Amino acid sequence: MDIPFLRQPVDAQLDALTRELRAQLLAFNRELKRGKLTHLTYDKDAKTLIWHKPKGENQKVREQSFYEQLPYCDVADVFRFVNGQCHFLSALTPLQPRYAKKVANADSLMAVVIAQAMNHGNQVMARTSDIPYHVLETTYQQYLRQASLQAANDRISNAIAALPIFPHYSFDLDALYGAVDGQKFSIERPTVKARHSRKYFGRGKGVVAYTLLCNHVPLNGYLIGAHDFEAHHVFDIWYRNTSDVVPTAITGDMHSVNKANFAILHWFGPRFEPRFTNLEDQLQELYSADDPALYEKCLIRPVGQIDQQLIISEKPNIDQIVATLGLKEMTQGTLIRKLCTYTAPNPTRRAIFEFDKLIRSIYTLRYLRDPQLERNVHRSQNRVESYHQLRSTIAQVGGKKELTGRTDIGIEISNQCARLIANAIIYYNSAILSHLLTKCEASGNAKAVALITKISPAAWRHILLNGHYTFQSDKMIDLDALLAGLELG
Repeated sequence: MDIPFLRQPVDAQLDALTRELRAQLLAFNRELKRGKLTHLTYDKDAKTLIWHKPKGENQKVREQSFYEQLPYCDVADVFRFVNGQCHFLSALTPLQPRYAKKVANADSLMAVVIAQAMNHGNQVMARTSDIPYHVLETTYQQYLRQASLQAANDRISNAIAALPIFPHYSFDLDALYGAVDGQKFSIERPTVKARHSRKYFGRGKGVVAYTLLCNHVPLNGYLIGAHDFEAHHVFDIWYRNTSDVVPTAITGDMHSVNKANFAILHWFGPRFEPRFTNLEDQLQELYSADDPALYEKCLIRPVGQIDQQLIISEKPNIDQIVATLGLKEMTQGTLIRKLCTYTAPNPTRRAIFEFDKLIRSIYTLRYLRDPQLERNVHRSQNRVESYHQLRSTIAQVGGKKELTGRTDIGIEISNQCARLIANAIIYYNSAILSHLLTKCEASGNAKAVALITKISPAAWRHILLNGHYTFQSDKMIDLDALLAGLELG
């Protein structure tokens, strides 16, 4: 197994990490005393740290003016265009035996995916499209499965990553940022996974669609219960990503933070970089590798010392846990639940938590010292919020923000269909931006290139999501004709 944590002796790893923590802690206090950290102010009377967060640039007006110039296209035409580019519908293979299966009809596949994603259902789709009900029902039973829909999503994700515009979505040359977050959806019929939540579902029940997003592309996603702690799934959704795009830094909100995620993700390579909201709470989680008494003269002092000897003595048990996670024999959520059933003095659990304190303290100091890191994390989380708006719009085409299905499997299929629609829309917009980018770079229009690279592909105002659907058509979108006469300002 190619796992970074298993390559080096634990002593060498701890020496390097403790040196970095010591250097970060001293540099932070030195820069704070000298006033070099202009985004932070230390109140000597209250002995508190005040955080001045920068205001981000609003790109909504610019994006709105760009997409308003594009002609309206039916979602079926967008689906047909994307399938012509990356052939994702061929990943939807049937369940029939080898010599009995028929070649899937692309029109019926598009219709049944849209019916599930937009909460129409097959009966409503049969009344509002040119595909009869019995064809929709047969196609749904034969072709829509979690594995096949995941493969179709991966094809679109990989195709987006191959477009010229994709590298320009990155805002850090040294890291590929992925963001994780959950989105609440109500359900019509109760299932095993559905739970009550009066805040989000009123008197009904619902689930959470947990998503990994990278450069506007939803790489992976699945449903969890509304009662599940999102932090238990951060590692799983990254490690079980089957696309070719692998984020090297994972961002999240405070729901993604627990006492082990910094350690687990560090073991496997990616950096865990959550968005902190309360500065004082994070300073209470700041530890040092040395005796805290050595930092008495510092403005910001660690609250405790990390037990390095415990980590060294428990290295064999930690290696077993790392190997189990690496072989996918256990999910992260199961691991955390098992650890939390131990008694408080359990040495293995304490060692993992001590290692987590070490990684978290280093990240906290980097986060406080570097305003650009804070902006990158903030932008990464804003992208997943934009994706949630797109998903919400797709779900509400059929009326409510809910997922259809009679069972947990049916609801998961509806969720994957909605992710497939969102992926197709993002590919369509990225193809438009890539087409314009190539033309502007060839003509040397640097101003237009700068504008294009700042536009988000998570937009839908130029796509007709509702109405009467015409699938049996040979109409294909021509980007040259579509973008003729477009002004970039």
